[in-house]
Amino acid sequence: MDTDGFGELLQQAEQLAAETEGISELPHVERNLQEIQQAGERLRSRTLTRTSQETADVKASVLLGSRGLDVSHISQRLESLSAVTTFEPLEPVKDTDIQGFLKNEKDNALLSAIEESRRRTFAMAEEYHRESMLVEWEQVKQRILHSLLASGEDALDFTQENEPSYAGEVGPPGRSSLDSVEMAYARQIYIYNEKIVNGHLQPNLVDLCAATAGLDDKNISEMWAMVKQMTDVTLVPASDALKVRTNMEVRMEFVRHALHYLEQSYKNYTFVTVFGNLHQAQLGGVPGTYQLVRSFLNIKLPASVPGLQDGEVEGHPVWALIYYCMRCGDLTAAMHVVKRAQHQLGEFKTWFQEYMHSKDRRLSPATENKLRLHYRRALRNNTDPYKRAVYCIIGRCDITDNQSEIADKTEDYLWLKVSVI
Repeated sequence: MDTDGFGELLQQAEQLAAETEGISELPHVERNLQEIQQAGERLRSRTLTRTSQETADVKASVLLGSRGLDVSHISQRLESLSAVTTFEPLEPVKDTDIQGFLKNEKDNALLSAIEESRRRTFAMAEEYHRESMLVEWEQVKQRILHSLLASGEDALDFTQENEPSYAGEVGPPGRSSLDSVEMAYARQIYIYNEKIVNGHLQPNLVDLCAATAGLDDKNISEMWAMVKQMTDVTLVPASDALKVRTNMEVRMEFVRHALHYLEQSYKNYTFVTVFGNLHQAQLGGVPGTYQLVRSFLNIKLPASVPGLQDGEVEGHPVWALIYYCMRCGDLTAAMHVVKRAQHQLGEFKTWFQEYMHSKDRRLSPATENKLRLHYRRALRNNTDPYKRAVYCIIGRCDITDNQSEIADKTEDYLWLKVSVI
């Protein structure tokens, strides 16, 4: 049976080959084994794809059918959907079709306007949503702050106590991470803001300043002295508060008050230092800033300081005496030193006299340019830090130089920077 079947198959193949060779219009195609294998693989993959798709459809029908969904009905609805009514692509037109060209241009303009409107709408909605979230979060923060302050109201104690030690102490756990001092401060800020919001009179700073006189706290007294000094500025009458604050004269008045406070506080520091070390200071002579500075240098300066120039006055460097007299705010005492050492200082006496007698402590443009030229040529890299500092102050020579050799305290740094404004 098998032999007869193969023989019949061979006979049919030879007959088919003979018939194919008899047709002259068709080219003769011969395939090798590799090409036959590739063609078979393609046929097999097509068959498997159709089979897998049918299997997937069956599984989908079983899954969705168990939930009461008709897969065939859903497929028909999906196939019936059309996007023509939603967006219809523009049809190509010929170059000579004016009506079609105008129609396409009109449609393009409409589509562009719709797209731009959609983009703006989404951007506006996003912005509104963001602002709404910010407002909501701000309200939540305010509620949390009020609840924290209210919860600690009964526990706050404003009576003065001994200085606490935080080295090994851990406070009891609570709803806030603030300690008692911070909670008291936060409570006062809250009360102050509530008075302003509710339209009540604001606390009088004069009364608060007077109340500190009875407190035995040096830091608080110094702070209120600084506030009193900086707020004692004569304001120019004007209808616009912003113009008053940006007025140049008002700004310079603040600068002058700041200078006066820094100089007076340093003079007090010098006074305390000298009277705390009377044996080393060797205070004597006519009372005044010059004798105070001379005694202060007996304590502050070592016996010999390298790099100082232009000699000494009563055993102390000239420029150190001038600098500390200016630091205490006494230009007359500084001028006394300049006169005693004028032969070593060249033209500096003339420049300092002009600086001393000017209303705003400023040289004339011509003198200032001359002094700056002298500074750039001879003093920029000078080894005497006091000399460089004095020249920078009266001539505004090098405002970027922080004078770190002598301005080692915050107050000294501020005084140097404010002096050159």
